[in-house]
Amino acid sequence: MASRCSRKVNITLSTDSLRVRVTLPNGKTNSVKVAVYAPYVYRWMLDFVGALSELSGEVRFYSRGIFGNYPWKNYEQCVRLVNKRRFFGAIINYARYRPDVVVLLASETLTSLAIYMGSKIIGTSTVLIVEENRERTYASVVLRSLAFLKRIFVIATHRSVDVLIAESQPSKDYLLRMGCAIERIHVVPHGTNINDFRPRPKSAQLAASLGLSEDDLRAPVVLFVGEFTEYKGAEFLSQAIMRFRNLKEVIFLIPSQGSVFLKYELQFNLMENVYTYSPLDDECMPYLYNLSDIVVVPSELREKGSSDRSPNSLIEAMASGKAVVGTTVGGIPAIMDRAGVLIRPNDTTAIAEAISALNADKELRETLGARARERAVTVLNNRVYARNILELWKRA
Repeated sequence: MASRCSRKVNITLSTDSLRVRVTLPNGKTNSVKVAVYAPYVYRWMLDFVGALSELSGEVRFYSRGIFGNYPWKNYEQCVRLVNKRRFFGAIINYARYRPDVVVLLASETLTSLAIYMGSKIIGTSTVLIVEENRERTYASVVLRSLAFLKRIFVIATHRSVDVLIAESQPSKDYLLRMGCAIERIHVVPHGTNINDFRPRPKSAQLAASLGLSEDDLRAPVVLFVGEFTEYKGAEFLSQAIMRFRNLKEVIFLIPSQGSVFLKYELQFNLMENVYTYSPLDDECMPYLYNLSDIVVVPSELREKGSSDRSPNSLIEAMASGKAVVGTTVGGIPAIMDRAGVLIRPNDTTAIAEAISALNADKELRETLGARARERAVTVLNNRVYARNILELWKRA
């Protein structure tokens, strides 16, 4: 049997797909076996795994499962769980599978580091996706000491993986501070399913279920997607919303969950132009985006750890052809580029001014929406993302 190091990898391009095959010394070929690990399962990851499978061959997805109380329990049917009860079984499965390459969608979790070490032993190539963009700080001396020891191992891992991908410029800067060679770092934001998330007519049925009338839908609707928390910048957005109190020329649609929502719940309930929604089935999300005209992603700039990394809500809103507003933190500038309105972070006035400008200019909203959709199709597309990762692995 040929050793793994004697294999030759070729990538051939057709008009609509990329196929990776491994050529053995005897001239026979077989599709590449890929593994993917992520601490938690999100919708875009399942689509990304599907795109990888179409382009390469067999793909196995390993994960701890869904995050928190997100209503995605059915997603766990698509992964091999790596939780406390099944950790060793999953690791044995991984070792027997012996993939040609593993894509780690988390760079600093203990499970990611364990998979990396196991991959070195069995000869599997590693592609590491880095979302972190700032070093964490701890008040406790004990935690600082443990973090220091872990960081030594993290730095060694980041410097030695086969392919190193940063999801944003701040993530790249973070890697440079680790001492990673600049020529080895590739900035590639992840994508979404551009067929699921696409421009659609406003759903009167969904609007009615949320309490929105036909008159409400004639006004620009400003949407926030995600948990309404400080980390996501909801505190600053809430204060901005108060500036539009009962102004029916602009409608706000926000989730009824999160620490900041609970803080302002009474005020929101008294406002005629604020509507809330409970957690929706995943199938409803493309229609929720299309109820809106403007999507705001006001993520907070944090000093003691990574700011918002790569908000899926921003990518999905852009794929849906919406005018987007985002702060200059984390992966938001790399995702948005020039296809939206970038504003300074932690600034209520900046949020209110951006909403006012877009609210008053329908042509601008439509121009930015078209530009956002184009960027989603050409750059923020999971099929393009999968192809880019396989190309980088081939070159490595």
